[in-house]
Amino acid sequence: MCGIAGVIGKRNPQPVGEYLEIFGKTMRHRGPDDSGFHSDAFRAFLNLRLAILDIAGGHQPIYSEDKTIGIVYNGEIYNFATLKDDLVQKGYTFKTHSDTEVIVKAYEVYGADAFAMLNGMFAFCIWDDRKNTIYLVRDRFGIKPLYIYEDGERFIFSSELKGIVGIPGIDLSLDSAGFQDYLTFRYIPAPFTFFRNIRRLDAGTYLTIKNGISAQYRYWDADYRDPYPLPDLNDVKEELMRKMLKAVTSQLMGEVPIGVLLSGGIDSSTIAYFIHQAGAKLTTFNIGFPEVNEFEFSRAVARKYGLKHIEVVTTAEELARDFNRITVALDEPIADPACLPLFRLCEDLKRHVTVVLSGEGGDEVFGGYTQYHHMMTSNIPYHVRFQEFMDRSWYFSNALDFMNDPFIPPHTLRFRKYFEEQPQLNGMLAYDMKTWMPENLMMKADKILMAHSLEGRFPFLDKELFDYVAGLPQGYKLHPRGTTKWLLKEAMSPYLPKVIIDRQKMGFTVPVDRLLDLLKSLIVDVFESLPRTGLAEVLNARLLRKHVEMYYQHRRILPLQLWTLFVMCYWHLHALPAYQAARDVISAQE
Repeated sequence: MCGIAGVIGKRNPQPVGEYLEIFGKTMRHRGPDDSGFHSDAFRAFLNLRLAILDIAGGHQPIYSEDKTIGIVYNGEIYNFATLKDDLVQKGYTFKTHSDTEVIVKAYEVYGADAFAMLNGMFAFCIWDDRKNTIYLVRDRFGIKPLYIYEDGERFIFSSELKGIVGIPGIDLSLDSAGFQDYLTFRYIPAPFTFFRNIRRLDAGTYLTIKNGISAQYRYWDADYRDPYPLPDLNDVKEELMRKMLKAVTSQLMGEVPIGVLLSGGIDSSTIAYFIHQAGAKLTTFNIGFPEVNEFEFSRAVARKYGLKHIEVVTTAEELARDFNRITVALDEPIADPACLPLFRLCEDLKRHVTVVLSGEGGDEVFGGYTQYHHMMTSNIPYHVRFQEFMDRSWYFSNALDFMNDPFIPPHTLRFRKYFEEQPQLNGMLAYDMKTWMPENLMMKADKILMAHSLEGRFPFLDKELFDYVAGLPQGYKLHPRGTTKWLLKEAMSPYLPKVIIDRQKMGFTVPVDRLLDLLKSLIVDVFESLPRTGLAEVLNARLLRKHVEMYYQHRRILPLQLWTLFVMCYWHLHALPAYQAARDVISAQE
């Protein structure tokens, strides 16, 4: 688990030493254990390593035998041992025990087709001097991020936005498309960012760079099916249990302490059960507020399986005090209030473990959200289904109001195809797996965990498990009687405490209204200063200030909407300058 970055000059030599220093300083948290680079006059590739697997032999870059192919890589490949056995049978030998070397050898044999063979989370750069081609690759579920900047002179890529915005001389012109996306979704789906020249690589795709020209290709897409006749339910449950055990067991690899985020919901409780089945004695963690928490449920699961359990209690006051640190750590604004307690929990996690397993993906794979139930059980006319789903998913239908120059019709409708290309439940699952999963849940997890030099792993996003469940009947996920995640509950009911199976979905409740009151003076200052900033070029500063007044005087807008607006503006006024200040400190030291 690492950070990667690099620069590729188009025509002229580049100051590669300056790039490498800025990359290393701004992203050291992603790789505190080791670093390595490959460079020449026109290009440089950097790896910052958090050592998890093959600690002694996994130094990067790693090269092919003839040194014509190299890689810098961020991630974990859970099926690397199987791939390695196949390559050994083909006559290849290995100098390390790392999964990184397996990627290089697999690419040598299969070319870009190797990317779809990888079961894991990854973002990597492969340079192939034989073909004069560079590949930038992001995993199928977007667990690992990769940002790419391009202007007339160079490409720059980085695991984090802050690795790019700190580079001198880059064009940080604002992009209305990114703002409109954020105001609609509360996060920014790929490929856009707030900046016209910086893009995030889409999940499941790779970018090639050759002779200064880039092209993007999709190597994987979700394949949903709704088979008929229905497969035998008992057979399905047995196969599901086998794939779950394999997914969890494969993610226990490594040479460092591993823990589990255990909320007491069915997803994290299922992971805890399979950890117990695998014979691993891991420590579990949960966080909550004194007034609202799920401790009784996580305790019940940890006690049943004999797992050491640690509870962390936080308060709105504590989270408000840490707001600036959390916003800077996030790298990009994400208006999910759960970012704050996750950051606080990571401070405790780091004292005990380096890797944590978590239950993200369970709702999106098995159909667990309440909006799925609403959409499937309500008689909603076809022509308004997409907007109803958007509204039920906490997206803001009035996003265009805040834009000086909105796209008409909204360019966010580009995602409608995911919703409409499948039968209704599968369409919602496909939509969330293309948007919410990679660009909210995974970005939140990656940025916050890596800020603490922690690695997150997500068994529900195992490739084999996902492909299997995606091919099952819709009615096995959301039961016709309305039970969400029906198949998972049916399969796990003999093994989990009954209170876990029967409980209503809770989610992590963060007191946003209390946070807005605690941060009121800061919020007012931020919005009063907007007309004097570059944000006024793309945003209606007057309307934004009016919304602040409306909230504090009359509470006429939703707390989550004001939170979304505040997080965006605060990030631009405080976090972005902090990233650029890191560059200035480096320059002053030279």
